[in-house]
Amino acid sequence: MSKFCAKGHQMEESWDTCPTCQTTGYQVPAAPPPAKTRLETDSSKDFPGAGSPGASASAGSGAAAGAVPGAGRRTVLISEKRKPPVVGWFVAMSGDQKGEDFRLHDGKNTVGSASDSQVILRDNTVSGQHASIRYEDGKFLLTDLDSSNGTYLNDRKVVREELKDNDEIRFGEVIVKFKRL
Repeated sequence: MSKFCAKGHQMEESWDTCPTCQTTGYQVPAAPPPAKTRLETDSSKDFPGAGSPGASASAGSGAAAGAVPGAGRRTVLISEKRKPPVVGWFVAMSGDQKGEDFRLHDGKNTVGSASDSQVILRDNTVSGQHASIRYEDGKFLLTDLDSSNGTYLNDRKVVREELKDNDEIRFGEVIVKFKRL
């Protein structure tokens, strides 16, 4: 690990005096905070080498012959920002993205052609921020965001409307089917 003098000059580990500024003492850079992790358990088939001849069990573990302690378990990083739970989804029924599905999360979901939309529809008839779908208290509310080509719910132009399972929504020329969980 590198060390630095009080003025920030890098020093060799064995030096007590900085050759640049002749100060004594040093500071060690602070270690980054430890990453948060969790233990996931899966079947051993998901882990290459689990149960293979090269894998060995610890002595005294009480494991059966051929079993690998901890097989099917792994430590994974927990992202700091968790996404809200998935509450529904869209399936594109037309356009270049036909057949693709888009997850809707609790809270506000924006639909548009802009890269910062939660549901990105790549079509020149879809506005950058075309519409929003808000999920609150068990209800989905569709709101048109003053889009150029309008938002249609079951072939009827809408500004703000509650969604029901299996509704068809048209953003510009792209039709999606709505499904709720």
